Amino acid sequence: MSSIEGFHSMENLRSAEQIQLLDLVDSLRAEGLSEFTDLPQLIVCGDQSCGKSSLLEAISGVPFPRKDNLCTRFATEVILRRASESETTVSLVPGNSKPSVELERLRLFRHDVSCYDDFVTLFEEAKGAMGLLSVGGNAFSEDILRVEISGPKQPQLTIVDLPGLIHSHNKHQTEQDVRLVTKLVDKYMANPRSIILAVVSAKNDFPNQIVLNKAREVDARGLRTLGVITKPDQLGHGTEAEKLFLSLARNEQVEFHLGWHVVRNLDSAVNDPTQDRDAIENTFFAESNFRSLTATSLGIEHLRQRLSTVLFGQIRAELPKLINDIEKGIRDCHRELAKLGPARSTLHDQKNFLVDLSDEFQKLCHAAIRGDYDDDFFADSSQSSRRLSAMIANRGIDFAEDVRVDGAQWKIVRSSSSRKRHRSRSQAIEEVRKLLKKSRGRELPGIPNPLLIGEVFREYSKPWEGLARKYIKDVWDSTKEFVEQALQHLTDSTASDALLRHLLDPILDKKLEIAYSKLDELMAVHKEHPETRNHYFIDTYISFQQLDTDKKSSDVLEQAFEHRDALTEEDIPLIVAKLRERSEPDMDLIAATSVFNASQAFYKVSMKLFIDNVPNLVVRANIASQLASMFCPKTVFVMDNETVTRIAAESEDKVLRRQKNQ
Repeated sequence: MSSIEGFHSMENLRSAEQIQLLDLVDSLRAEGLSEFTDLPQLIVCGDQSCGKSSLLEAISGVPFPRKDNLCTRFATEVILRRASESETTVSLVPGNSKPSVELERLRLFRHDVSCYDDFVTLFEEAKGAMGLLSVGGNAFSEDILRVEISGPKQPQLTIVDLPGLIHSHNKHQTEQDVRLVTKLVDKYMANPRSIILAVVSAKNDFPNQIVLNKAREVDARGLRTLGVITKPDQLGHGTEAEKLFLSLARNEQVEFHLGWHVVRNLDSAVNDPTQDRDAIENTFFAESNFRSLTATSLGIEHLRQRLSTVLFGQIRAELPKLINDIEKGIRDCHRELAKLGPARSTLHDQKNFLVDLSDEFQKLCHAAIRGDYDDDFFADSSQSSRRLSAMIANRGIDFAEDVRVDGAQWKIVRSSSSRKRHRSRSQAIEEVRKLLKKSRGRELPGIPNPLLIGEVFREYSKPWEGLARKYIKDVWDSTKEFVEQALQHLTDSTASDALLRHLLDPILDKKLEIAYSKLDELMAVHKEHPETRNHYFIDTYISFQQLDTDKKSSDVLEQAFEHRDALTEEDIPLIVAKLRERSEPDMDLIAATSVFNASQAFYKVSMKLFIDNVPNLVVRANIASQLASMFCPKTVFVMDNETVTRIAAESEDKVLRRQKNQ
């Protein structure tokens, strides 16, 4: 066998009634659709040295190393494609974790194959490129060897040979190697559109072979797994081991919906190209106890036929989902292209790109501020920061409630409390009286020092600044998130990141700084001497002052009714006289009560003003206001050329992405 055209093709996998459907899927794979969605393929997996590579060679006609002491150390994809001209190439697909320099080197590994000897040589060169031949190098690689065979008689199908599953690490295979192989095999087997060929060697007890448990994990019902028994010639004639594997082949031990198949591989120790593999296999099955099995479950020829039927059923079952995936992929590609925008290699192109992008950004900002949520950008209800107007309004309501509930340093309660921030009215007035004694000036007895009202108010309103700063930061965080999501919606991550880094992040940071400065101005006003023209202050102050009179009246009436069910007309003068009684006045208490009532009244007036001013004069005016003007066509026009290029220039990767999606 001297040329690739002399290898077995997979034409036997095809039949007249299946050709149309298979051609459809083959054409999708030829167009590179496997990069975007899972396409049906054959996955050959099993434990180390179970005969996988020999089986794959027998199915595909591609020669693989099949010595018993040589295990597959990387994944090999055999891609068979129909074309008018015959061509075979070998290339490498680097693993995702490779550094950029290594990625480029491995991508350059691509060679044409014209004969068997070329293939074997390139196979070894590929291992060297992966670092598998050097002393102290890797035992396994996550890189993929890709063999592409095209020709007029080739079907379009992918067959994958995976590294053998490792039971435990040893001096040649580390724990990291075990994890790498397991992760690689799991990834391929998890594809719901793959046909799993679970290869089990008759040389080892099948319950100890990992592949069966792996197949059950991803295909619990066995709907897409076909068990394959290799090396049946290694079983002693009539032994218990042979009987057990015969039972396995009858689907009695490990049941798969697709059943089991038995093949006899060539002896890996004999490398004679003149050997007729199929003739040797047929002779073995004719003479061994395996002849008791159904003929269609024996030999490579019948396996090809079974795979043809299985593939047809799998493709037919998965076709509706595959169409949905392709349609979704097309929509995603369109969105990706829209985000990438037009090609922009010149400064003129870059400015035009930014002008168009800024125009769209402005529209989203205006809509978000107005509460006009018709654009698709606002459809995702889980992203609350996108609906900016609603977010700001709701957070303002929360802020007002926070100030009303937690804005006072002390909470006045009906009776004494041991809680740190609780005070009864009498306790609070007593603390003010102590402060009054420390603050005496030239005021007359019973008249408080007017500066004392401001001191008490400032003590009570201490939590305001912290609550306001938290509110401002929350709104700023959500606004920043809105800007980021708007850019990500309109363009790709590279351009959006560059815009944020070189333009918008500094502006947003400045907005937060200005908002905090404005809050400091408001707090400075509140920390000065109390001043108001609001009539609500005097109304509230009078109502507080009336509390003591009302309490005295209530006490007198309670005493009058203490031992009576009703009062007579003669009792009324006595009650009036009782109400008029005056005890020796406590001038400090009178002054402290007046200070407390005035500070509480001023607190209520100021609180109403504060919970209006912070949202309007701080948040809306300094954070939400002028949001659209941060990035608008005028902004682009005044940008220097260097900034335009830093933001809008395309990397090589972005150019390749556009070409890939077109």
